[in-house]
Amino acid sequence: MPPDTAPHEYYWISMYFSPDHDFVGYEGERMIGRVTLEGRLETEGAWRWSNVGGPDTNQFDVQQGYAASKELAVTAVERRDQEMMDGRISG
Repeated sequence: MPPDTAPHEYYWISMYFSPDHDFVGYEGERMIGRVTLEGRLETEGAWRWSNVGGPDTNQFDVQQGYAASKELAVTAVERRDQEMMDGRISG
């Protein structure tokens, strides 16, 4: 992901078919979630985020939400993933 502000703990790549509006996050080879633009940038909460997984690779606990910016959506995915990996959230 092109840097907007502070760097993130995870590696984010843009999807080739929508490089400015669709991103997938990874920690190593493990996918942690996705951030996509829904609607128009002027719409509050236009960035949808989805977090998947946790420490168990067979676990598919998904949480989704909306954020007002791409950065806030990325932060939500990363925070949720860290909480799951630390065991603060059970899947």
